[in-house]
Amino acid sequence: MLAVRLHPAPSDSKPYSPSNPAPSSALRLDKVPIPKPSRQGELLIKVMATTVIRDALSWPETYATDFAIPGHDFSGVVENVFLSPEGGSRTTQFRRGDEVFGMAHTDRGSTWAEYTIVTEDEVARKPERLTWEEAASLPLSGLTAFEALFEHARIPLPAEQGKADRKLKGQRLLITGSSGGVGIYLVQMAAMAGLHVVAASSSTARNGAFLKSLGADEVVEYACLEKERASSFDLIIDTVGGEVLCRCWSWISGNGTLISVDSSSFDFVNFHQERRIREGKEDVRALFFIVKSDGDTLANLATLAELGQLKPFVLQQFELSQAREAYDRASSNSSGHGKVVIRL
Repeated sequence: MLAVRLHPAPSDSKPYSPSNPAPSSALRLDKVPIPKPSRQGELLIKVMATTVIRDALSWPETYATDFAIPGHDFSGVVENVFLSPEGGSRTTQFRRGDEVFGMAHTDRGSTWAEYTIVTEDEVARKPERLTWEEAASLPLSGLTAFEALFEHARIPLPAEQGKADRKLKGQRLLITGSSGGVGIYLVQMAAMAGLHVVAASSSTARNGAFLKSLGADEVVEYACLEKERASSFDLIIDTVGGEVLCRCWSWISGNGTLISVDSSSFDFVNFHQERRIREGKEDVRALFFIVKSDGDTLANLATLAELGQLKPFVLQQFELSQAREAYDRASSNSSGHGKVVIRL
């Protein structure tokens, strides 16, 4: 099969690592053997589409193995399932030919390939109304948004699918990076849950109408938040990190909840505590989490997408042979909404 692999640095150069990330030129299209399911619950997927995540070449997981195949999101067709030595399938939910989508575990990845191995709990049936590319763009960002809002922020799931009839006890939610990959799902889900959604954006002219079409009640630029919104939010979900996350402490109420999903902010609570950035907001519930793949949550996302209540967005499509260009596009600062997708 064909797969994109991350090749090591030249022998006369410093090895690639999170602190010395590989350039996109280290991504090469290679011919490698098709993997085989070898454990109970494993599925071989013929990949139809996968996504490119910004800055993935700076992740520690990328360098856990030599010649790693990047990629986590996927949509595709079940090609094979694990068979016991006695014969007969050890899986119960999926069969050869099933159309599925999902997210390979963050420690494993390997979806930038014609075939990949995943486990049953990392997949769900693909929504029929979505294209392969749209389905592939949903898992990682959709799971992150769902877990942030309904698990870690403890917002109750809507009693029934669709928008709530009234605002959830008047709770105000601020989403930073609201037009980004995770932010667009947070806006849609929070609106369904009945929260008063304030979407922070670097440009209301560029993103305002789009975010309101997703369900945002207000779209504001960060400068306006600094001037007018001190301690006014019950919940903030940050997708940006850095200076924006530091400023979130002045925007969150004294007994609110502050969550960051920015990968570089994994230790922000202790870091901000030590530097007294958190001073005066010690009662704020603050946390960072790493998304996990979960079949039940994927099925919930699929239901929402099938009903047209959760919309994925594809920014641009590339072929597998164009992985370098796809990565550069995803990691650029150029405007647009949705995921960069590799189609096979």
